[in-house]
Amino acid sequence: MGSAWTLGAFGASRGLRLGSHLILAWLLTPAIFGLMALVKVFMQGLEMFSDVGIGPSIIQNKRGNDPIFLNTAWTIQIIRGFSLWIITCLLTYPFAWWYAQNDPAAWQLTALLPVAAFTTVIAGFNSTSLFTLNKKMKFGRITIIFLGTQVVSLAVMIGWALVHPTVWAMVAGGLAGALFKMIASHFLVPGGRVRLQWDQESSRELFTFGKWIFLSTAFTFLALNLDKLVLGKLLTLSELGLYGIALVFAKAALDVANRLGSSVMFPVYAEFQDQPDKLMSVALRAREVVLWVGTAVCICFAVGAPLFFETLWDPRYHRAGVLAQWIAIYMWTRILLDTMGRIPLALGNSRALFFSNMIQSAGIMAALAGYLLVGLPGFILGLAVGPVASHLFLTLHIPSRQGEMLRQSARFTSMAGLTAFALVGFTLWLRDMATTWIWLVAVLLCALLPLLVAARVAYHKVWPDGRRKNTIIVVPERSETR
Repeated sequence: MGSAWTLGAFGASRGLRLGSHLILAWLLTPAIFGLMALVKVFMQGLEMFSDVGIGPSIIQNKRGNDPIFLNTAWTIQIIRGFSLWIITCLLTYPFAWWYAQNDPAAWQLTALLPVAAFTTVIAGFNSTSLFTLNKKMKFGRITIIFLGTQVVSLAVMIGWALVHPTVWAMVAGGLAGALFKMIASHFLVPGGRVRLQWDQESSRELFTFGKWIFLSTAFTFLALNLDKLVLGKLLTLSELGLYGIALVFAKAALDVANRLGSSVMFPVYAEFQDQPDKLMSVALRAREVVLWVGTAVCICFAVGAPLFFETLWDPRYHRAGVLAQWIAIYMWTRILLDTMGRIPLALGNSRALFFSNMIQSAGIMAALAGYLLVGLPGFILGLAVGPVASHLFLTLHIPSRQGEMLRQSARFTSMAGLTAFALVGFTLWLRDMATTWIWLVAVLLCALLPLLVAARVAYHKVWPDGRRKNTIIVVPERSETR
């Protein structure tokens, strides 16, 4: 049921995001999306540079159900939230000045950032019960809160944009969603109430586990957001907005892989942290399923992105379709990396993940070289160098079956590349040779075919004998239960 809730929530979330972005694209300009891209990357940077791994600590730690441990974690979380907001207020002006040199409209950041960053204060009061439910793999209530947060946020965002179509519509939506999630986490989640408390032993355990999480997520931020930080200086806000829109939709495959990884795969892996061989057996089977899904969605976007944007979006956003095709290549390399990144984390080896993210962030050098050579497509292809190098490094730091992991990655990469090349080439040829309606039908069929194949394969791998399991994989029996 874990995978059903996860995939169901992902599908509903994607549907909501698709509908809201379509509406907002007709109400707001690309420059507004570019401005919000800078707001989001700034806030993500602060959050990730200050991440002490509270969530993973609660899921991984054997004291994850201890009220004293949870109360201490909640106290640290609140302190962190206020600290992030204060730091934002201090850094707002220099951040706005840096990007205003390229586009004067970026001066709006001086007013936007302090207000938007107040979500960190609100999020600091989120109940730790959200992590406890994740640890216990009870995804029903988590899904309800997650989707409810998104609905509230999008409703406020669209309602505000209809009345006053400015960037403040997106800021207001973010604040409303954060407030709903905070309240819901305390009243919709069963269990004991958290309170302010400080336990020296608990704080020591949290910071010991979290120190490498802190360093790792700092470089994760650089790896995931350096593109927007750098492009903010190279492109106008409107061009950055188009890139951001394309990135949002091309990330569909990566999002579902990460959702399965954090919500389903990681808690299962944590059950076998003392049995590395069994963990690797579970990981390879689980990764196979995720790679099938990720392959299909990447191919789907590579084939259908131009049609999607040209048919449904305001003409100002049509160029995003071609950008999404290039970004799908980068997303695939990220999927290969992220589907194995949870393994060392489950084993408590957050240090390896830190160096992996450091290597990935260094890929920005290849991206800059690509931009100088062939422009934005070269920049996107250069970004893919980082995840590939990081993948090779991380393979050396899994406990066993490294060769099998590499062969699995190579097999799916070959399949994804050859299939996408053939289908995209066919649809481009058909566009010049057939009528518009025949081309439209052909693109839709070529985009949907990989999804149908992957769904069938994944179904038989998850439930090989036709009977439902509790997770996306068949977990090996522990020796003590035999």
